[in-house]
Amino acid sequence: MSAERPVDILLRTVVETGLCTRCGTCVGACPAGVLSIRDPMGDCLPEAGDGCTSCGLCLAACPGAQLAFEPFERELFGEAASHGLLGVVRSAWIAHASDPGVRRGGASGGVVTALLLDSMRRGETGGAAVFAPHESEPWRGWGRIARSEDEIRAAAQSRYHLSPLNTVLGEAASSGLPLAYAGLPCQIHGLRRLERAGWKPRSPVRPVIGVYCGNNLYFAGTAAVMRKLGVKRLDGVERIAYREGEWPGSFTVRTSDGRARSVPKLHFNQAIPFYVNRRCLFCVDLASELADLSVGDGWMKEGIGGGWSVVLLRSEAGERAFREAIASNAVAAEEISVEDAARMHAHAFDLKKHGAFLRLGLWRRFGCAVPLYDRPAPREPAGRRAAEIFVSAQFALASSRCGRLLFAALPLGATGRLFAAIRSLWMRRASRDAGRGRSRRSRGA
Repeated sequence: MSAERPVDILLRTVVETGLCTRCGTCVGACPAGVLSIRDPMGDCLPEAGDGCTSCGLCLAACPGAQLAFEPFERELFGEAASHGLLGVVRSAWIAHASDPGVRRGGASGGVVTALLLDSMRRGETGGAAVFAPHESEPWRGWGRIARSEDEIRAAAQSRYHLSPLNTVLGEAASSGLPLAYAGLPCQIHGLRRLERAGWKPRSPVRPVIGVYCGNNLYFAGTAAVMRKLGVKRLDGVERIAYREGEWPGSFTVRTSDGRARSVPKLHFNQAIPFYVNRRCLFCVDLASELADLSVGDGWMKEGIGGGWSVVLLRSEAGERAFREAIASNAVAAEEISVEDAARMHAHAFDLKKHGAFLRLGLWRRFGCAVPLYDRPAPREPAGRRAAEIFVSAQFALASSRCGRLLFAALPLGATGRLFAAIRSLWMRRASRDAGRGRSRRSRGA
């Protein structure tokens, strides 16, 4: 009997057990081109062909089954996590792109696009690995190397569907260009593991810009909301924007007949429990903790003069890129406290730093495969543990076939307003609880 190939172990222990993050790292890492994602708008899972050389890069780079943060933190930043929610942070900022067009075009403050453009203009990079609209199917994103300012601008905006960005890493390794990189936490986990495994691109990939991420959805979630807006087919769609217009933006579908149909972005969130990738429910990294710098929505400035981004500087490379962008007037920024940065996303940290650990334990007890981390699980009161049982049951029921049929029948506007109201209540309560926790820590000190 022949030995089991690394790719077969990957498929058996990660893909078949439901632990695949859909980051695409295994596809981009494979020097033989054995792996591919043939159904990006469906399950978006890697499949293997013939020709595996048993190099093992796909298995070594995969972040799906386990991730140890601390070794990477010490290697990248020289220290372990200094903040329980944010990771290693040198400083925190609230910022936006100085160019009004770049700012309007971004999901929040346009900072990621501004940083990528600035590094290219200064000759630091020759392009960037980004998740951008597909050339022939503009309704979905795909990983590509953006080599011009126009291509970087086209990649602006969030795309709330499964996004195997790292399939592009093979092209990045052979391009010879010094590249920047903008990705989600799981994609950066895969990139870091691949680098650790000995992956050597011809030019370094820096800076690595991380985008905050609470979860990601199957493309079927986008299609379901489109149907509610009256768009039944994709072949007439010219553009989908998930955060168009005044921040926080609207989910907007533009069709070839010149019509635009939209719903507020916060109403689009109603699709999350019905179409979330289950693996996202077990991720404990909201703020891209292994990036050189991380960027998310700057909610503390919501409603004040356009979109804003929160920026966390982690490494020397990240700090240099950000400060040079300020110096060249590509970015306008003001420094804030690390606690302010944490508090404005208190609701999302409740999901990722409290709920995720509770779900890991709960699902493990039911015999389900879950990822392993080196982060300690926080102690939770009985009320929070009970609430998580309800939340987990909601996700399980909503993502079932019956749950999705129910979603199809629900009125978009009414349920959207309900979800937006729940989110607002959640944000206020989580922020208040975070403030109380900080006060208790201060008194204890």
